[in-house]
Amino acid sequence: MPKAIPKYRKTTKATCNNQAVSLIDPTKTPTSEALERVMRIYIAEGYRKRTIQDYRRYFTECIDSIGKPYMEDITEGDIRKYLTFLLEERGLSPVTVNIRLSSIRATFNRMEAESIIDYNPLTTVKKVKEDEQLPKILNETQVKRLFNAVDKDTYVGFRDYCMMLLALKCGLRGNEIEALEMRDIDFDNEVIMLPGAKNKNRRNRPVPMHRKVTESVRQLIDETREYFGEVSYIFVNQFGEKSQPGAFRKRVYRYATVSGLQKECSSSPHCLRHTFAVRFLNSPYGNIRALQVILGHSHLSTTEVYLDYTNDSIQEQYRKAERYDTLDV
Repeated sequence: MPKAIPKYRKTTKATCNNQAVSLIDPTKTPTSEALERVMRIYIAEGYRKRTIQDYRRYFTECIDSIGKPYMEDITEGDIRKYLTFLLEERGLSPVTVNIRLSSIRATFNRMEAESIIDYNPLTTVKKVKEDEQLPKILNETQVKRLFNAVDKDTYVGFRDYCMMLLALKCGLRGNEIEALEMRDIDFDNEVIMLPGAKNKNRRNRPVPMHRKVTESVRQLIDETREYFGEVSYIFVNQFGEKSQPGAFRKRVYRYATVSGLQKECSSSPHCLRHTFAVRFLNSPYGNIRALQVILGHSHLSTTEVYLDYTNDSIQEQYRKAERYDTLDV
């Protein structure tokens, strides 16, 4: 009786004289091996855990989509095809695609620098063109509606109120607020001293505190100690444990939903930060350089995006010039 034909073909190995022979090409570098070598370098150089995770994730997604097991086989065309897939098939925005592309490019560049690869397929690949977008801010009515949705009579509600106040009055990022510790605040001088470990650009950053923020946070700390004793972090959950990353954003989203803001505008901790920036520049004493320091931007160009909201001076100059326009048509 003849042998049954196997359902699946064996494609990973070939046999020669009854000896198993691997089909792996020893002259080429597997993508997984190249990635691990770079990841070990990043770890040794002290890259932040989140950065390493992003580099690994976006590189792996790219390689999986391309479907080639060796670094030497990946071409510029493969990368462009992947970007097209993200834009057209996944429907991601150019901004999101460029964030991923930056991580992938950094990994390939490092592989080239470390002589892991001889050919870098991203050398001539440019960023996807983006339409300029203004930061999303809230007007006064929207801010009040958002804050009114918070029940400050409860511990959790008052905690959330203080976190939102820090974003609105001091311009802190959501993750910076979640990571705040008792030692980071100088109540006597009303300033938050953010250490480089908690700052995006790794530099120490002083952030002045609004007096209302100072009073509210001081009160929250007193209540926290009353409930949980001595704790290191300023913002803790109902069990006295450090607030989990992203919890603040979810809480703000909940308040935006309760207040009905979610249907008419974007509401997030970062929107409150943007709102602070615009209100600061629109004040008589706000200036772009001071705002750059407060927000912790490495480059002034990042901060200058808020200038588009402060166009009163432009209109004023235009009206002055208009008086000398005698051309009548």
